[in-house]
Amino acid sequence: MTRSKTTTVLLIDPNKDDRQHWTKRLKSSSPHYKVFAAKDAETGLAVCQSERIDCVVMELHLPDMSGFQVLLLLNPIIYRSLQTPVVALSNFTDPSIAEAAKQLGAQSYLIKSQASGDDLHRAIQTAILRVELTRKEAYKLKTETHFAEKSAA
Repeated sequence: MTRSKTTTVLLIDPNKDDRQHWTKRLKSSSPHYKVFAAKDAETGLAVCQSERIDCVVMELHLPDMSGFQVLLLLNPIIYRSLQTPVVALSNFTDPSIAEAAKQLGAQSYLIKSQASGDDLHRAIQTAILRVELTRKEAYKLKTETHFAEKSAA
């Protein structure tokens, strides 16, 4: 599951110490990480538009909007498919919050006080693979439907 190419991660967290801590943990887990950091949702979403981001790692408690709102912007329900790999890395320990994050497009939910850099590394790689597989399945289904429609015409 380990990739040899650089994995570009956007870390959205309002806490500067947490951003530095998790950036350091990621880089010690694998030298193949390039990490962009954002202190709020607005900055993070701007980075997503200007850079190629492989995975977003985000705190759900943000100063300018809810992490759930960010998930909806990254993975719109209207598309019915995952657009952006996301790992929620939060202080919230309530299982219902973790489940809600996953329902809105997070592939994984880690509690900061219980996670290691290696846990985050594995969660990122798994999230990227899940979204890649979902995209491939959606493309295959779209292609099969297109050819079936052409054959029926």
